[in-house]
Amino acid sequence: MDNRFSTMTEVRRVLWPNYESPQWADPRRFQQGIAGSLELFFWAWVRFQQVIEEVTGHKVPMFQRVDQAGFPLPLDERVLADADTLLVFGLDHDVTEQVAAPEEIEAVRAFLEREGTCLVMGPHHDVGHSPDLDTRGWLTGVQNFNFHMHLPHYAVTQEDSRSARVLAKQPIDRTRPHPFTNAGNTEFNALVWMPPGDGRAGDVLVADSTIFSTLFGADESLVRFWKNLATAH
Repeated sequence: MDNRFSTMTEVRRVLWPNYESPQWADPRRFQQGIAGSLELFFWAWVRFQQVIEEVTGHKVPMFQRVDQAGFPLPLDERVLADADTLLVFGLDHDVTEQVAAPEEIEAVRAFLEREGTCLVMGPHHDVGHSPDLDTRGWLTGVQNFNFHMHLPHYAVTQEDSRSARVLAKQPIDRTRPHPFTNAGNTEFNALVWMPPGDGRAGDVLVADSTIFSTLFGADESLVRFWKNLATAH
């Protein structure tokens, strides 16, 4: 794929006949290039936004760090002043060479100094459960996420389980050889929680951005996870 996202035409061919209605297939109504396939993510996040609004009574605004016209919207008080939960999803950040600016890092650090805040980071790309680790109840009533075939592994680089807790894992297909599995690993870390500490009053969660999307399925269990995220504070 030449290190790029698929075009909408390619998506339609691979997932035929899912996107053959005029809403998706008519080039006068929906872009058929890479821009079109990226728009699918916005459609797929609508259900998550609806669930959170039903639970909290507040709409979930969405911002693009760089919009389609090239205008930047860095993270600052305009976004963070009245927010208690911030979700940051990465899609084409590698190709567009986007890097968090020092001012954005400081803004998020200040955001997490407020009690009751939560940062969810979702890099693009049978859930485990441990009540001893999940003291906030993020996974209460959650049996599974959706299935995404290239869910990334989030390695915890220190031994202290109090500062970074692995709350969910996903089994790996051992029939596909890879240095990670050849080393004896059988699971990916799928959800990592960093409780408040070291001067940070807010929570930090790291999970794949696709678990907030309907592109790869969204059953009752996943919707329960969304609701837990909205009501944990």
